[in-house]
Amino acid sequence: MSRISRREFLKASGAAAATSLLSGCVTQPSVPSKPIGRVIVIGGGFGGATAAKYLRMWSEGTIEVFLIERNAEFISCPTSNLVLGGTRTLADITRSYAKLREYGVQVLRDEATAINVEKKRVSLKRIEDLPYDRLIVSPAVDFMHEQIEGYNAEAQKTILHAWKAGPETVTLRQQLEAMPDGGVYVVAIPRSPYRCPPGPYERACQVAFYFKQAKPRSKVIILDAN
Repeated sequence: MSRISRREFLKASGAAAATSLLSGCVTQPSVPSKPIGRVIVIGGGFGGATAAKYLRMWSEGTIEVFLIERNAEFISCPTSNLVLGGTRTLADITRSYAKLREYGVQVLRDEATAINVEKKRVSLKRIEDLPYDRLIVSPAVDFMHEQIEGYNAEAQKTILHAWKAGPETVTLRQQLEAMPDGGVYVVAIPRSPYRCPPGPYERACQVAFYFKQAKPRSKVIILDAN
């Protein structure tokens, strides 16, 4: 096989790409004016938002997608430990749903209260019921405070878990900042399985990182059930 120069290779590749692009423009099917179906996605976290985006992309806009989310913005929970460590702020890990709207996803700030599987309808808190052809339920998790002896929803107001990123994350950071140098921060890790196995260890490391810089006489104690 004869060798070709880099310049010749690039010229040939460019010509091939242009031919492919032009032919694609000619054969690309037109998007129908009427959607071929409607998908409702409940929950705008990582799972729900990703599903809504790619349904619009992969269907080339032929599927109507509604995303039901009660929060105005998305806050990344996995990166919230960085707020505790002081290298990020809550604003850094917060995103709007504007980009999803650019893909054609109809984002509704509302809350699903019931699902009628037989009639294929979702009941909402603020607006009338919505019919669907397919339904994706991705509402995240809730907390069962009563599973820990001595801990309840009232105690959680002062002893923060901050595992749902948001105002609690900011408050816990403020509590760390208010601690005296020489104070103790305790992290209790439950027995597996639990959601996000590395989460507590990441948090312990981030808090220790902050202490090393700002409160070198403070320490982190980990109570690990594993």
